[in-house]
Amino acid sequence: MPFDTDTAWPAPLKTIFEVSRATLGTLEHRYYGPYDKLLNYCFDGFDYFVAPRAPPRDDTTETVDFVVYLIVMNQHRQPVFLIEPISRCVPAMMTFFIIAPLPILYSLSSIGTNMRVYIGDAATMTLNPPRVTTSPNRVLDRKYLEDAWNVDILSAEGFVKIKEIVNFIKTTPPVNVNNPCMHLQFTLTTHPLICPQDKFIASSLPESPAVARVGCRDRA
Repeated sequence: MPFDTDTAWPAPLKTIFEVSRATLGTLEHRYYGPYDKLLNYCFDGFDYFVAPRAPPRDDTTETVDFVVYLIVMNQHRQPVFLIEPISRCVPAMMTFFIIAPLPILYSLSSIGTNMRVYIGDAATMTLNPPRVTTSPNRVLDRKYLEDAWNVDILSAEGFVKIKEIVNFIKTTPPVNVNNPCMHLQFTLTTHPLICPQDKFIASSLPESPAVARVGCRDRA
């Protein structure tokens, strides 16, 4: 069942999400596998690979700041697609823009299976929709999620949007091929105050170095 020719999500993939949604356990462990499977289905073959970041330890004191995070890279270890919201840390996105091979870097923010697509322009180093400023004490405005994550990734609309993104990634000639990244280290974040039960939100690379680290060194 190749993604390039399919017209809808395969039923077995939907089953994986449904079973994981009903499974007891931490939010990270519920959705980590399903999203990894979805990305590997979209990017099969050897031109791209999915790089996961392990969930935090159960005894971590930073549980408000962790979620599942996945990044799709090309063969040169350059990022082409992210699953995480990138609205909190513009400096970290600058790092992504510098090493990204394509003119547009897409990022998917998900709350359960509800998604929001961010579009990063590497030339202007801007983000659309723009960054949302949040309180330093991490108390989010009641309207923070309003009309934002209103597309289910498993719906027909979600499939069409993901296919549009994947087709762009696979068919767009690279504009940055001389800056391969040999090492990327990421951490993901959850917000349980706004994510009850099976819902989660990936938060990109928070400002605290104890929570997230980004490193890049050129090929030796």
